Amino acid sequence: MCVVEHQQKGEKCLKNKILVRCKMTHRDLEEEAEKFVESFYKYLKQEKGLSEETASAHAYQIRFFALHYLIGYEEKSLLEVTSMDIEDYLGNWYIRRVFGSGKSDVRSILVAFKKFYKFLHEHGDIEEEQLNDILLACENPQGYIRRFESYDELDPESETWDEDFERWFMGQEEEIEVNYGQQYEVNEEIKGAFSEEDLKSSNATVVRDFQTFLNYISANNGMKLTAAGSFISRKHVFALNEAMNSPEELKSTANQPDSRTIHLFYNLSRTLSLFVVSTKNTLDITPRMDIFKMLPPKEQFVVLFDAMWNETSWEKFLAPYSGGRPEWAQARRGDMALLFSRCEPGRVYLFREQLKQVGMELANTEDELEGYWTMAEFTLSVFVERIMPALKLFGLLDFGFAEDRDEYFVRHGLGIAWFSVSELGKMIFEVLAQEEL
Repeated sequence: MCVVEHQQKGEKCLKNKILVRCKMTHRDLEEEAEKFVESFYKYLKQEKGLSEETASAHAYQIRFFALHYLIGYEEKSLLEVTSMDIEDYLGNWYIRRVFGSGKSDVRSILVAFKKFYKFLHEHGDIEEEQLNDILLACENPQGYIRRFESYDELDPESETWDEDFERWFMGQEEEIEVNYGQQYEVNEEIKGAFSEEDLKSSNATVVRDFQTFLNYISANNGMKLTAAGSFISRKHVFALNEAMNSPEELKSTANQPDSRTIHLFYNLSRTLSLFVVSTKNTLDITPRMDIFKMLPPKEQFVVLFDAMWNETSWEKFLAPYSGGRPEWAQARRGDMALLFSRCEPGRVYLFREQLKQVGMELANTEDELEGYWTMAEFTLSVFVERIMPALKLFGLLDFGFAEDRDEYFVRHGLGIAWFSVSELGKMIFEVLAQEEL
């Protein structure tokens, strides 16, 4: 079997490369890929001075791409890659075929691609024309991120699933055009549930905190976001946290998703199109921010609550890869609204006892085991980890943990011991519960 010595810069004949490549077996391609990945890893550590963790992460991305996509799917070599391979891999195959894949993977994969193919070009293994073609496919991470988002928006239960998937697969999904000059539609049912005085006399800090958040974002318009997830950087997260009415206790290594409040506000802002993530991975405000700021406090409150409760996927409020069936919890949010609507304002209730009661009621109309399982899942889901703290921020309820509860469990909402519903909460939960009947 012929062995190609790729490190020899003198062997540049494209015709010979193609002929040799045609004779390469599956095993040959795997061995070639492993040699390139190992050389790439050593290059990153020894010549570029990257850490073990970073060099290993970049090498892993290239190895996965080579073994699973190029060789396992396309039967191609790392040296034959074009922009079309990058686009199909990250805009199609990776989304559909890799379990647990998400849009937060995009930027790290593109960074690995750029470093690897610059490495190959530097060592004479690919021509400059091929390198430029590959780099062109790596220029717009936001395009791949949008592919992930539009894929997640597909509804498998829809009667038009086949047509919708075909449009997505062919890259013909319709982009949502936002009218940044459009006024906000205020949910009249929620708005009519309480008065401005009710809001003023409540413990709600969400409007003031959110205004502080927006003012900071405006003052730092165009801030560079993190490569992973396109989140607000740590420096800004800590500055924003300190500006809140009740700052959270964050570890020095905390990132945006670790802050329940900042992560909530970031995702609500994106839902309301107050800012967008640009193709250069910067956070850019839109004219809708000024429109939102001009709303009276009560209408700001309603728009924010409606965006949190109804408009934003609860999965977004969690840290990436959290799991826990957030879509299930959101679909059953009416059960929790019904529970809270029955509570006497200001009275302290034992959380598990109330969930057990609701579970027993559900068991009267559904499978008994399912009834208990349904309510038990609320104690281990996005609802206790992120939605309960959000409801507290909105001044709708309060809750607490047992005194000996570990910090980790508190941070994830595990083991809530008690809760109480406020006067404002009672008014709003009654409306929400009525919608479910």
